[in-house]
Amino acid sequence: MILYQYPQSAAVDRSIPKNKLYEQGAANSKLKQKFIDEVAKITWAYKLSAGSLNIQTDTLLQEVQIFRIVARTADIDLSIIKYIDKLIPTPVIFEVVYNDRIKVIATYKRVSQADKTKVVLNKYYSSQWLADDQRKPLPLILNLTDLYTHLIEQLLPVITNDAVTDTLTDTPKPPSQHIKPETIEGDTPSTEVSNVAKAELKPTATVSISTKMGIEDKLKHVQQVESLTKQVEQLQKKVNKEPQFNRKVELNMRLHKLKNELNQLINK
Repeated sequence: MILYQYPQSAAVDRSIPKNKLYEQGAANSKLKQKFIDEVAKITWAYKLSAGSLNIQTDTLLQEVQIFRIVARTADIDLSIIKYIDKLIPTPVIFEVVYNDRIKVIATYKRVSQADKTKVVLNKYYSSQWLADDQRKPLPLILNLTDLYTHLIEQLLPVITNDAVTDTLTDTPKPPSQHIKPETIEGDTPSTEVSNVAKAELKPTATVSISTKMGIEDKLKHVQQVESLTKQVEQLQKKVNKEPQFNRKVELNMRLHKLKNELNQLINK
């Protein structure tokens, strides 16, 4: 993940009072308390547009906002991010600042095809904690749609297939006079759209995705890999805990099949 230095021509640097956000979105008391406990300051930092970036005018996307949130805690609740995001009609990239480190959080936001007055939010992704003094210039991209797509792609997890390598040794050997069924060990476990748990924000390992895919196809592919990876991990745990030999063999066969499906999906 690259932390970018946005040009001064795009700077807004306007503080956003929390009470204004409460009023605009009718926040409940529970959410207000989260803002109080977890957020010190919210700033509208930059407005990216064709004019502010001196790039081609884009008929599909006119603006992308960069919001900076100074947090009181490293584990800022995702409901805060989602609440703010829903109030802003244009895409928002959030930079959460905590102890001089920055975490970028965002979801792919698009206008609803069914109702042009509403927006659709995908799953949220985040970067690892980054150093503010290691920013790099924005890439040379001709229009805002491509730039926004690039910023979202930067956050997508990369999942190698090392964690799903499967061999015939996955199937346990029959018990002998020296090996009791209950002592057989399975593999060691390898390490939607708005409602997301905090755990989903933890950076994960990477998916090599074809550059020919559009952003929505890439998101779908990543989420399919994440879903199947979770199924593999859950089944692996069952294999490890299963004391019955016959049942363990059956589970291992299912695990082998799932791992093959996951490998095929990753290499798609």
